[in-house]
Amino acid sequence: MTRIEESLELTADERSTLQTGDAAHEALLSVLAYMASSDGEVHEQELDFLERILPGRSRADLSAWAMGHASAGELDRDYVVQSITAPDEQWKCLRFAARMAWKDGRVADDEKQLMEQLASGFGLPSGAVDRLLRETTPRDVSTLESELILAALQAPRWEAVQLAGGRLVSDDLKAVLPADANVVARIGVDRVEVMALTNSGIVGRFAEGPAFISWDELVTYSRSFAIGETLLLHTEDGRSYTVVDGRMGGLALVLDRLTDTDESDERPAPSNPPVVELIERS
Repeated sequence: MTRIEESLELTADERSTLQTGDAAHEALLSVLAYMASSDGEVHEQELDFLERILPGRSRADLSAWAMGHASAGELDRDYVVQSITAPDEQWKCLRFAARMAWKDGRVADDEKQLMEQLASGFGLPSGAVDRLLRETTPRDVSTLESELILAALQAPRWEAVQLAGGRLVSDDLKAVLPADANVVARIGVDRVEVMALTNSGIVGRFAEGPAFISWDELVTYSRSFAIGETLLLHTEDGRSYTVVDGRMGGLALVLDRLTDTDESDERPAPSNPPVVELIERS
């Protein structure tokens, strides 16, 4: 088990939203618009969600856009299934759909049925929708217990990763850390601080720049194999934050633990899992 060293030195390193026009993103947006309007109206909380995903549009325009999907008839499920083919993107679609379904306080039977039809079309395992609806049930996740985070962090067999306690030492990460965030553990690669988990979210150095992601805005993660293996963290406003170092792959298991994912029904594993070797403290 990886130890979290209170006195381990980690040095400071000195050195996007859903897009219209992208087939998979367009399909996801059509699912969200249809689910928001399927009961004949777009509720305020559903509009809040759409406003975060599609900033810059008025609430009236968003409501009309969503209602346009409902008035057009049934959602074209074949279009969605053919447009979203990567397994992680399929899970992402269903998780966003589950978030939308809960926005008015309850999941209607037709909303669950639609999600089950999509899951079946994606070829996802039975029980996938029940699992996602359980995981996304509205609850207070604005803060997580330190013990839960520490247990989740020690679950993976990290590759060349160090876990440390104490305060952040990197100026760029400190600049985006909320004043009331309590750092539970810092994560280092080659003894350079790259990320920290706090009671209220994750602060890290991503390909897009340093950022803080609160637990309640984190929707899911997915993997990309375009250039090596990267981990993408997806937030409720449709943004993605890229963890580019493959040695941080254990973060996926940490997130699964923190969202209470059933480990018997995991996401697809990387095609070439790394050989893990823990580096001892010098």
